[in-house]
Amino acid sequence: MDISEILKKLSDSFGVSSWEHNTYSIVEETLKEINSEIEISKRGTGSLVAKYGNDDKKIAFFAHIDEIGIAISKIVDKDFVRVEMVGGVDPRTLIAKRVIFKTEKGDKLGVIGMLAPHLQDKDKRGQSPSFDELFVDFSISGGTEGLNVGDIGVVEAKSKELENKTISGKAIDNRAGVVSIIKALDYLKKFKFDGTLYLSFNKGEEVGLVGAKGMAYDIHPDNAIIVDVTFAEDLPDNIETMKIGKGPAIGIGAAINKEVNKKLTDIAKNENIDHQIEVLPMGTGTETDVVQLTKNGVKTGLLSIPIYNMHSPVEVVNVNDIDLTAKLLALYAYEEGGNK
Repeated sequence: MDISEILKKLSDSFGVSSWEHNTYSIVEETLKEINSEIEISKRGTGSLVAKYGNDDKKIAFFAHIDEIGIAISKIVDKDFVRVEMVGGVDPRTLIAKRVIFKTEKGDKLGVIGMLAPHLQDKDKRGQSPSFDELFVDFSISGGTEGLNVGDIGVVEAKSKELENKTISGKAIDNRAGVVSIIKALDYLKKFKFDGTLYLSFNKGEEVGLVGAKGMAYDIHPDNAIIVDVTFAEDLPDNIETMKIGKGPAIGIGAAINKEVNKKLTDIAKNENIDHQIEVLPMGTGTETDVVQLTKNGVKTGLLSIPIYNMHSPVEVVNVNDIDLTAKLLALYAYEEGGNK
């Protein structure tokens, strides 16, 4: 399994919250290549779950598959529409971009223009627009005919390999996590695993942790690991900054089970897996926050892959960090899976 190629395919696919099904075919094809006997099913309101093994000890790896985007909120006239965000979209990341919308008649291309600096009011040049000031122009693709309020769009962006084993693209949050749990299965097949491993590719994290809530209740694993991304940019002086290329960040905090945290940390140290420690004293802002509360509680840990430029069309990740995350996950499953 080539991590870079799968990540680029997933990054380029259209999977805004509520449209995750567009990315599932890539996941299913890759899983079947790893193990043709793996059980794959759609569950709940549309999350994808793969089951490997068949024993009492249930372990689950969770990774949300949806990405942020925009939705048409008003059709203004024959050429222009207004939009609102789906998930945490900064309007500044949309200016001077092409956007693709899914419609009943296929894909529709629009642009979000920007007034030339020569024509801008000097007093407004330094101001950032809000969604109340943005329009999508569809005059380049036949106008607004065929569009409907509620149609979903995303910035048109193609992933690219950069230097030092890094990849840039949209939706690295959280397709990097998706790739890591798939690769973990690829590694795990080399071991004698006697438990049951669930890989849950969840919908709707960006709009309220939607998929993880239902899947945690449905699977109700003994132990769960959430895989998401985290910030690699500079942070306030009192907070440790995660680094790209230094391995996954093992979360520690109130929402994270101490036993799971210790097991992950011990494995990483014993197996010489580069890793970092991320302090999350309150909530984590990830699916960890809901999975650990399911039914009578689930022992839950968190691994985060550092990225640059989160929630933008040019997120950046190091492929080695994804690979190290996968190795740590596979070893965790092996040790916890009741291998006999």
